Amino acid sequence: MQIKLSTALRYACITDFFTDWRVAFPVPDYILRSKKMTRQVPEEVRSAEGDEYPSPFRAWGMVVLLTIAYAISFVDRQIINLMVEPIKADLQLSDTQISLLLGFAFGLFYTIMGIPLGRAADKYNRRNLIVGGMTLWCLMTAASGLARNFTQLFIARLGIGAGEAALSPAALSVISDSFPPEKRTSPIGFYNSAIYIGSGLAMLLGGAIIQLVSSAPPIDAPFIGELLPWQTTFIIVGIPGLIVAFIIALTREPSRKDVLREQDGDATELSFPDVVRYVWIRRGIYGPIFVGMAVVAVVNFMFLAWIPTLYIRLHSWDVSSIGYAFGTILLIFGPLGIALGGRLGDYYALRGDAGGHTKAAYAGSLFMVPGMLLTPIFPNATVALVGLALIPFGMAFITVNIVTAILRVTPNQLRGQVYAVLLMVMTMAGSTLGPTGVALITDYVFKDEMMIGYSMLTVAIGTAFFSNFAFYRCMRTFRELKL
Repeated sequence: MQIKLSTALRYACITDFFTDWRVAFPVPDYILRSKKMTRQVPEEVRSAEGDEYPSPFRAWGMVVLLTIAYAISFVDRQIINLMVEPIKADLQLSDTQISLLLGFAFGLFYTIMGIPLGRAADKYNRRNLIVGGMTLWCLMTAASGLARNFTQLFIARLGIGAGEAALSPAALSVISDSFPPEKRTSPIGFYNSAIYIGSGLAMLLGGAIIQLVSSAPPIDAPFIGELLPWQTTFIIVGIPGLIVAFIIALTREPSRKDVLREQDGDATELSFPDVVRYVWIRRGIYGPIFVGMAVVAVVNFMFLAWIPTLYIRLHSWDVSSIGYAFGTILLIFGPLGIALGGRLGDYYALRGDAGGHTKAAYAGSLFMVPGMLLTPIFPNATVALVGLALIPFGMAFITVNIVTAILRVTPNQLRGQVYAVLLMVMTMAGSTLGPTGVALITDYVFKDEMMIGYSMLTVAIGTAFFSNFAFYRCMRTFRELKL
């Protein structure tokens, strides 16, 4: 009987992962006190007396700077996607090796460093953390241009991932402390628009820079030797971020708000196991979010990594043409999705719809499906671009609303760490199952690089189902708990 009971309990724990947010084991009092989350900030989650939000001018000035930094991060991480073919030819690499550079090499240290840097964002000066991270990833981007083999380029990509891991947990914490809860969606949406602005600029500027340096004679740099066009491109795009880092270093971060406090008013000290416990207690809230965003990351990494190569191989487009086309799509439909998705989420929330932001995120997951399934294999390249536009549009819907939902239900001194955990899950899934999954199917299943479209379709079919289910479950949970 004991064995049967134990088995039943284990089964219950598994089946309740997405449906129950309570657990029957002892937890610290400070966690239990804030367990009941409503639309209002719990009494124990409050700012110190006298704390005020910065002026709108100062607050939005910081948002603009952080958004520029975020856009630069995507330029630096995504510029390599346009240079797959020249790098592959020059360094004699396979699609699988290239995929490791596109995803895994960046994602490895981005994941490893995410948790400690997220914890640092919750405890220490966030401005200095951002400046240090920017300096590191910009220098490592430039160092990518000095790589002479796969190993050296792999190490440089590791450094880019480590530096960029410092940015978003600290930046979103700063933005949250710069605006009251009812005014956060717009600045959060503006910040997240950098995902698409940066990725778009990586394609547009990357295409222009590659075209420029390719037409110029090879550069013979002192102490370095001859630099090929793709190497020069890395060095050029790595410099601007250092200027922005210097400007951010001159700013002042806001005081921390919405801090989980004890009855005597002192801020609660939380260890990382406490954070894990906090998330586990609310697994019905955070679980669907994490699963859904992990699947979205797979889609994001896959399409950003392989769309340029798809058009070069199958449609005979040159690098600059696909760079301009793909970049324009990202620059238009990403911010458009952010704007419309944020307004839709706020509209639902203001009407009293519990889970309004998650409802808008679910709508975004539906927008993505046609583009995910048709773009990789549609024979007409120009028409396929129309389907491709649906992917960043829907993804933007999801991003702005899910980030808003997370910040809404997470106390201040957990936000950096919770968001870091989310980024860790997204990066682990996206960097491995996205670029590398496609490459493995191409190299070892189809064994023909011209079948890359069908490799992408194979991955897209699975991700479409799981993303829709996860965000539907997320919407239902937020409604049931009236969050």
